[in-house]
Amino acid sequence: MQKIIYYILNKFFMNEVESEILNYLDKKNKIIFDVGCFRGNFTKNIIKKENKHGLKSSFFLFDPNPNVKNYLDQFLKDNDKIKYFNLALDNSNAKKKFTLNQFFESSGSSLISAHKEDKMYNLSRKTFMQITQPFKKIKDYIEIEVQTQTLDNFCKNNNIENIDLLKLDTDGNEFEVLKGAEDLLSKNKIKLIYTEISGTKKNFNNKVKDIVDMLAKYNFEHKKIYKMPIFSFLSGLKSTDNLFVSKKI
Repeated sequence: MQKIIYYILNKFFMNEVESEILNYLDKKNKIIFDVGCFRGNFTKNIIKKENKHGLKSSFFLFDPNPNVKNYLDQFLKDNDKIKYFNLALDNSNAKKKFTLNQFFESSGSSLISAHKEDKMYNLSRKTFMQITQPFKKIKDYIEIEVQTQTLDNFCKNNNIENIDLLKLDTDGNEFEVLKGAEDLLSKNKIKLIYTEISGTKKNFNNKVKDIVDMLAKYNFEHKKIYKMPIFSFLSGLKSTDNLFVSKKI
């Protein structure tokens, strides 16, 4: 049932920006990082758009949720240009505690999750999940141990010199992921960044400013904000999707 609910929410309430993003990049095969890939919808949408032009980019998918490998199993078998890594990208290379939202995995599963502490968010979302699954016990959050890695370290170890598109959906950990890519950023090795920025309404503007200011140092222009009003509804949380484009491309 979670899969069906996720599909409906993704179809009708999430931003579909893949065509717009691809217009900023050269018409060639690219290296695309999908961080916080979950069921791979972003990558699947990019592939659909590229197929129309005979393109076949290389995709690197990341998600520390241990269930994701099963969700992506057939997708990975069908496309040899996609690689999946059970890693939590961060500003560290260590073992850390990861919060997994069992009642709705795609929201609030993170190294830094404000969701778990937001009573209004949890009451409203758990009630919704219980109504849609009346005979199922609604599970809570759990903590699991995951391996973290910086983007700089991952790319160095895997001989990746450039990232054409970096997509982040890490439910609160986006600033830390970018901190872990400062070598790549300083050398203009990343062209586009499409990132969710997520946090409490109280601290949200400061969080956005920190990310905008950081990326401005590396010659990125904050091109567009995509609002996500459903996320703020009946919660103390706020989230937007944001497109940053390097001035060097």
